[in-house]
Amino acid sequence: MWYRFGQFLTLGVSRLSVRSLERLAWFLTILLFDLVRMRRKLVLANMRKALGHLSSQEQVKIARQSVFHCLLTALEFLHERHGRLGDRTSIVGKEHLDSALKKGQGAYVLCIHMSSWEAMGGAMSRNFAPSHVVVKRVGPPGLNRFVIEQRERNQFHSILRKKKGDAKQQIQNILSRNEIVGFVMDQGRPGEPFLPFFGVDARTNTSLAAIWRKYSAPIVPAYISRIKPFEYRLHILPELSLEMTEDVQKNVLELTLQFNKVVETMILAQPEQYFWFHNRWRA
Repeated sequence: MWYRFGQFLTLGVSRLSVRSLERLAWFLTILLFDLVRMRRKLVLANMRKALGHLSSQEQVKIARQSVFHCLLTALEFLHERHGRLGDRTSIVGKEHLDSALKKGQGAYVLCIHMSSWEAMGGAMSRNFAPSHVVVKRVGPPGLNRFVIEQRERNQFHSILRKKKGDAKQQIQNILSRNEIVGFVMDQGRPGEPFLPFFGVDARTNTSLAAIWRKYSAPIVPAYISRIKPFEYRLHILPELSLEMTEDVQKNVLELTLQFNKVVETMILAQPEQYFWFHNRWRA
Protein backbone atom coordinates (compact mmCIF):
# COMPACT_ATOMS: atom_id res chain seq x y z
CA MET A 1 0.00 0.00 0.00
CA TRP A 2 2.69 2.52 0.99
CA TYR A 3 4.79 1.68 -2.05
CA ARG A 4 1.87 2.36 -4.37
CA PHE A 5 1.04 5.52 -2.44
CA GLY A 6 4.57 6.80 -3.10
CA GLN A 7 4.23 5.98 -6.79
CA PHE A 8 0.86 7.76 -6.89
CA LEU A 9 2.38 10.88 -5.27
CA THR A 10 5.27 10.84 -7.74
CA LEU A 11 2.89 10.56 -10.68
CA GLY A 12 0.82 13.50 -9.43
CA VAL A 13 3.68 15.80 -8.43
CA SER A 14 5.64 15.10 -11.64
CA ARG A 15 2.80 16.65 -13.65
CA LEU A 16 3.25 20.03 -11.94
CA SER A 17 5.28 22.82 -13.50
CA VAL A 18 8.32 24.10 -11.63
CA ARG A 19 6.47 27.32 -10.82
CA SER A 20 3.49 25.36 -9.46
CA LEU A 21 5.84 23.24 -7.38
CA GLU A 22 7.34 26.34 -5.79
CA ARG A 23 3.90 27.83 -5.08
CA LEU A 24 2.76 24.54 -3.51
CA ALA A 25 5.83 24.53 -1.26
CA TRP A 26 5.06 28.06 -0.07
CA PHE A 27 1.37 27.21 0.48
CA LEU A 28 2.30 24.19 2.60
CA THR A 29 4.86 26.30 4.50
CA ILE A 30 2.25 28.88 5.51
CA LEU A 31 -0.19 26.10 6.39
CA LEU A 32 2.21 24.03 8.50
CA PHE A 33 4.50 26.68 9.99
CA ASP A 34 2.15 29.65 10.49
CA LEU A 35 -1.27 28.06 10.90
CA VAL A 36 -0.86 24.49 12.19
CA ARG A 37 2.53 25.49 13.73
CA MET A 38 3.86 21.95 13.43
CA ARG A 39 7.24 21.70 15.22
CA ARG A 40 7.46 25.49 15.15
CA LYS A 41 8.33 25.68 18.85
CA LEU A 42 11.18 23.16 18.45
CA VAL A 43 12.58 24.88 15.34
CA LEU A 44 12.65 28.28 17.03
CA ALA A 45 14.10 26.84 20.24
CA ASN A 46 16.94 25.30 18.22
CA MET A 47 17.56 28.54 16.41
CA ARG A 48 17.74 30.51 19.65
CA LYS A 49 20.65 28.30 20.72
CA ALA A 50 22.50 28.59 17.42
CA LEU A 51 21.43 32.04 16.19
CA GLY A 52 20.80 33.84 19.45
CA HIS A 53 22.55 36.95 18.10
CA LEU A 54 19.63 37.50 15.69
CA SER A 55 16.35 39.17 16.63
CA SER A 56 13.27 37.00 17.15
CA GLN A 57 11.76 38.43 13.93
CA GLU A 58 14.85 37.39 11.94
CA GLN A 59 14.77 33.93 13.51
CA VAL A 60 11.11 33.45 12.53
CA LYS A 61 11.87 34.56 8.97
CA ILE A 62 14.77 32.12 8.67
CA ALA A 63 12.70 29.34 10.25
CA ARG A 64 9.90 29.87 7.71
CA GLN A 65 12.41 29.73 4.84
CA SER A 66 13.88 26.56 6.31
CA VAL A 67 10.46 24.88 6.29
CA PHE A 68 9.97 26.01 2.68
CA HIS A 69 13.28 24.47 1.59
CA CYS A 70 12.47 21.23 3.40
CA LEU A 71 9.11 20.93 1.67
CA LEU A 72 10.56 21.91 -1.71
CA THR A 73 13.21 19.20 -1.29
CA ALA A 74 10.46 16.61 -0.78
CA LEU A 75 8.51 17.87 -3.79
CA GLU A 76 11.59 17.93 -6.03
CA PHE A 77 12.36 14.37 -4.94
CA LEU A 78 8.85 13.24 -5.91
CA HIS A 79 8.85 15.27 -9.11
CA GLU A 80 12.03 13.80 -10.61
CA ARG A 81 11.06 10.35 -11.90
CA HIS A 82 13.74 10.03 -14.58
CA GLY A 83 17.00 10.16 -12.61
CA ARG A 84 17.96 13.76 -13.31
CA LEU A 85 17.86 15.20 -9.78
CA GLY A 86 21.13 17.05 -9.19
CA ASP A 87 21.95 17.38 -12.91
CA ARG A 88 21.98 21.18 -12.72
CA THR A 89 24.57 21.55 -9.98
CA SER A 90 27.57 23.88 -10.12
CA ILE A 91 30.54 22.98 -7.93
CA VAL A 92 32.73 25.19 -5.76
CA GLY A 93 35.94 23.58 -4.47
CA LYS A 94 35.87 20.56 -6.80
CA GLU A 95 39.64 20.25 -6.48
CA HIS A 96 39.35 19.28 -2.78
CA LEU A 97 37.43 16.06 -3.43
CA ASP A 98 39.36 15.32 -6.62
CA SER A 99 42.59 15.51 -4.63
CA ALA A 100 41.23 13.24 -1.87
CA LEU A 101 40.09 10.57 -4.35
CA LYS A 102 43.46 10.61 -6.13
CA LYS A 103 44.91 8.98 -3.02
CA GLY A 104 43.02 5.82 -3.94
CA GLN A 105 41.53 5.26 -0.47
CA GLY A 106 38.01 6.41 -1.24
CA ALA A 107 36.65 9.36 0.74
CA TYR A 108 34.20 10.21 3.49
CA VAL A 109 32.03 13.25 2.83
CA LEU A 110 30.94 14.96 6.03
CA CYS A 111 27.54 16.45 5.20
CA ILE A 112 24.35 17.80 6.80
CA HIS A 113 20.64 18.18 6.10
CA MET A 114 21.02 21.36 4.07
CA SER A 115 18.88 22.27 1.05
CA SER A 116 18.36 19.21 -1.18
CA TRP A 117 20.61 16.48 0.18
CA GLU A 118 18.76 14.17 -2.23
CA ALA A 119 20.20 16.16 -5.16
CA MET A 120 23.60 16.21 -3.46
CA GLY A 121 23.98 12.43 -3.63
CA GLY A 122 23.26 12.36 -7.35
CA ALA A 123 25.55 15.33 -8.05
CA MET A 124 28.40 13.63 -6.18
CA SER A 125 27.96 10.40 -8.15
CA ARG A 126 27.86 12.16 -11.51
CA ASN A 127 30.83 14.44 -10.92
CA PHE A 128 33.19 12.32 -8.80
CA ALA A 129 32.50 8.68 -7.98
CA PRO A 130 29.51 6.57 -6.89
CA SER A 131 28.17 8.17 -3.70
CA HIS A 132 26.72 6.10 -0.85
CA VAL A 133 25.20 7.25 2.44
CA VAL A 134 24.28 5.48 5.65
CA VAL A 135 20.51 5.87 5.99
CA LYS A 136 17.77 5.07 8.45
CA ARG A 137 14.62 3.28 7.40
CA VAL A 138 11.93 5.69 6.23
CA GLY A 139 8.54 4.73 7.71
CA PRO A 140 6.81 1.43 6.82
CA PRO A 141 8.64 -1.12 4.60
CA GLY A 142 6.68 -0.20 1.46
CA LEU A 143 7.43 3.51 1.81
CA ASN A 144 11.07 2.76 2.59
CA ARG A 145 11.32 0.64 -0.58
CA PHE A 146 9.85 3.48 -2.64
CA VAL A 147 12.34 6.04 -1.22
CA ILE A 148 15.35 3.75 -1.80
CA GLU A 149 14.30 3.04 -5.40
CA GLN A 150 13.71 6.74 -6.08
CA ARG A 151 17.18 7.54 -4.72
CA GLU A 152 18.79 4.83 -6.82
CA ARG A 153 17.24 6.33 -9.96
CA ASN A 154 19.07 9.53 -9.12
CA GLN A 155 22.38 7.71 -8.43
CA PHE A 156 22.14 8.26 -4.68
CA HIS A 157 23.04 4.88 -3.19
CA SER A 158 21.97 3.71 0.27
CA ILE A 159 24.03 1.84 2.84
CA LEU A 160 21.41 -0.25 4.60
CA ARG A 161 21.82 -1.74 8.06
CA LYS A 162 20.04 -5.07 8.03
CA LYS A 163 22.06 -6.67 10.82
CA LYS A 164 24.80 -5.66 13.23
CA GLY A 165 28.11 -4.97 11.52
CA ASP A 166 27.00 -5.18 7.89
CA ALA A 167 27.11 -1.38 7.37
CA LYS A 168 30.79 -1.35 8.36
CA GLN A 169 31.54 -4.12 5.87
CA GLN A 170 29.75 -2.18 3.13
CA ILE A 171 31.75 0.95 3.99
CA GLN A 172 35.02 -0.98 3.79
CA ASN A 173 34.04 -2.34 0.36
CA ILE A 174 33.00 1.10 -0.92
CA LEU A 175 36.27 2.70 0.15
CA SER A 176 38.26 -0.15 -1.40
CA ARG A 177 36.63 0.74 -4.76
CA ASN A 178 37.74 4.39 -4.30
CA GLU A 179 34.14 5.55 -3.95
CA ILE A 180 32.40 8.00 -1.61
CA VAL A 181 30.76 7.37 1.77
CA GLY A 182 28.51 10.19 2.94
CA PHE A 183 28.02 10.74 6.68
CA VAL A 184 25.20 13.03 7.79
CA MET A 185 26.58 14.57 10.97
CA ASP A 186 23.72 16.71 12.30
CA GLN A 187 21.67 14.07 14.11
CA GLY A 188 22.24 12.45 17.46
CA ARG A 189 21.65 8.80 18.36
CA PRO A 190 20.43 7.29 21.62
CA GLY A 191 23.32 6.51 23.93
CA GLU A 192 25.70 8.94 22.25
CA PRO A 193 27.46 11.67 24.29
CA PHE A 194 26.42 15.30 24.67
CA LEU A 195 29.13 17.50 23.13
CA PRO A 196 29.31 21.27 22.58
CA PHE A 197 27.40 22.39 19.50
CA PHE A 198 27.00 26.14 19.05
CA GLY A 199 28.25 26.40 22.63
CA VAL A 200 25.50 24.21 24.11
CA ASP A 201 25.83 20.47 24.83
CA ALA A 202 23.91 18.48 22.22
CA ARG A 203 23.51 14.78 21.48
CA THR A 204 26.23 14.02 18.92
CA ASN A 205 26.84 11.03 16.65
CA THR A 206 30.40 9.71 17.07
CA SER A 207 30.11 7.00 14.38
CA LEU A 208 32.18 8.80 11.74
CA ALA A 209 35.13 9.22 14.10
CA ALA A 210 34.95 5.59 15.23
CA ILE A 211 34.69 4.21 11.70
CA TRP A 212 37.44 6.51 10.41
CA ARG A 213 39.79 5.04 13.01
CA LYS A 214 39.02 1.56 11.68
CA TYR A 215 38.87 2.34 7.95
CA SER A 216 40.99 5.42 7.42
CA ALA A 217 40.32 7.61 4.35
CA PRO A 218 40.24 11.35 3.65
CA ILE A 219 37.31 13.22 5.21
CA VAL A 220 36.03 16.08 3.06
CA PRO A 221 33.19 18.35 4.32
CA ALA A 222 30.56 19.41 1.78
CA TYR A 223 27.09 20.93 1.64
CA ILE A 224 24.62 21.86 -1.09
CA SER A 225 22.58 25.04 -1.45
CA ARG A 226 19.59 25.78 -3.67
CA ILE A 227 19.80 28.61 -6.20
CA LYS A 228 16.26 27.98 -7.43
CA PRO A 229 14.10 24.85 -7.82
CA PHE A 230 16.16 22.02 -9.38
CA GLU A 231 19.27 24.22 -9.59
CA TYR A 232 21.96 23.91 -6.91
CA ARG A 233 25.50 24.78 -5.90
CA LEU A 234 27.68 22.12 -4.27
CA HIS A 235 30.23 23.56 -1.83
CA ILE A 236 33.22 21.30 -1.16
CA LEU A 237 35.59 22.33 1.64
CA PRO A 238 39.25 21.34 2.10
CA GLU A 239 40.06 17.87 3.44
CA LEU A 240 40.22 17.81 7.23
CA SER A 241 43.55 17.39 8.97
CA LEU A 242 42.99 14.65 11.55
CA GLU A 243 45.16 12.96 14.15
CA MET A 244 44.77 9.36 15.30
CA THR A 245 45.97 8.75 18.87
CA GLU A 246 46.23 5.64 21.04
CA ASP A 247 43.52 6.66 23.51
CA VAL A 248 40.53 5.50 21.46
CA GLN A 249 37.71 6.99 23.53
CA LYS A 250 39.40 10.36 23.91
CA ASN A 251 40.39 10.47 20.26
CA VAL A 252 36.84 9.72 19.08
CA LEU A 253 35.47 12.57 21.21
CA GLU A 254 38.17 14.99 20.03
CA LEU A 255 37.54 14.15 16.38
CA THR A 256 33.78 14.49 16.81
CA LEU A 257 34.22 17.90 18.43
CA GLN A 258 36.23 18.89 15.37
CA PHE A 259 33.40 17.66 13.13
CA ASN A 260 30.85 19.65 15.15
CA LYS A 261 32.83 22.83 14.48
CA VAL A 262 32.76 22.11 10.75
CA VAL A 263 29.01 21.48 10.87
CA GLU A 264 28.51 24.84 12.61
CA THR A 265 30.43 26.56 9.80
CA MET A 266 28.31 24.91 7.12
CA ILE A 267 25.04 25.79 8.86
CA LEU A 268 26.02 29.42 9.35
CA ALA A 269 26.87 29.70 5.65
CA GLN A 270 23.16 29.47 4.80
CA PRO A 271 20.98 28.96 7.89
CA GLU A 272 17.75 29.57 5.96
CA GLN A 273 18.35 26.35 3.99
CA TYR A 274 19.30 24.20 6.98
CA PHE A 275 16.68 21.87 8.47
CA TRP A 276 16.27 22.85 12.10
CA PHE A 277 13.94 19.97 13.02
CA HIS A 278 16.32 17.64 14.90
CA ASN A 279 15.89 17.77 18.67
CA ARG A 280 19.60 17.39 19.45
CA TRP A 281 19.54 19.62 22.53
CA ARG A 282 16.94 17.58 24.38
CA ALA A 283 17.91 16.54 27.90
